[in-house]
Amino acid sequence: MTTAVEAIKQKALELGFCDCGITDCSPIAPNIVQAFEQRIEQHKTADMYFLSNNMEKRFFPQMLVPEAKSIVVVLANYYQKIQYNGKYKIALYAWGEDYHKVVKKKLKLLQQFIVENIDNKSINRYFVDTAPTMDKYLAYRAGLGWIGKNTLLNGKYGSFCFIGILFTSLELEIDQPITTNPCQDCNLCIKACPTKALYQPYSLDANLCWSYQTIENKGNIRIENSKQSYIYGCDICQKVCPHNQHAENTTIKEFQTNSDLSDIDDKRLDSITTESFETLFAHTPIHRIGYEKMKANINIIKKGLQTKDNKK
Repeated sequence: MTTAVEAIKQKALELGFCDCGITDCSPIAPNIVQAFEQRIEQHKTADMYFLSNNMEKRFFPQMLVPEAKSIVVVLANYYQKIQYNGKYKIALYAWGEDYHKVVKKKLKLLQQFIVENIDNKSINRYFVDTAPTMDKYLAYRAGLGWIGKNTLLNGKYGSFCFIGILFTSLELEIDQPITTNPCQDCNLCIKACPTKALYQPYSLDANLCWSYQTIENKGNIRIENSKQSYIYGCDICQKVCPHNQHAENTTIKEFQTNSDLSDIDDKRLDSITTESFETLFAHTPIHRIGYEKMKANINIIKKGLQTKDNKK
């Protein structure tokens, strides 16, 4: 007889998620809380002030959904090999449709499955970067991987995965976290970080992180860009990771490059207009930063690359 946990995990895989784990609603471990608070106190989170909101709900998951007894955590692989040989680079996760909408839609279907097939009185709420949840830590606790030295969740499918969270009032058998440290003595991600944002293992300074500068920073890029070519996000610390060397292409069609982006080139990006920005990025995560921010990113990177070429 199929158990509730088995049924949920099987349905998650059918929906396109590459992995699924279960954890409980117990408080976040004190050492994780301390490290999080320390990052905020030291201004390592830059201008992302929202991270200091709703701290109690962030550290005590059951306060977010009082009826919940278990948390279902899912991973959605977004990796794909991009055939783009121009000078500009875009983080892999942004080549497909906006993951918030895609993962949220799949979690809604998982929620419906639970209500219709397991317990029609159950209370279920799902989130995709839309609530004060410690997603990476919950995924770790649900046995889906470990937190790597680049501060990203890394598991058997590598780190090119989105995380989805579903709180449920069902009391489910939980999975156990990985107790080993697969990163061991490897420091490739730290050495490869061009801005030294990974200033020590498992520690990230968002002020120096290229992803923060090109996405979350509301103003112009504030750090030296002469070695950079990413106009949105950054994949460097993931691309050098040994655990990503055998990453498989996503099977989720929404994350595969859309027809407009497949024809992108440097010329189109250099001459981007508000209209072409909408055409290229309307359904991608890039759309959130807006035309002005993207244009500013391109201009700054272009200037840096030209300076670099002149020094040769």
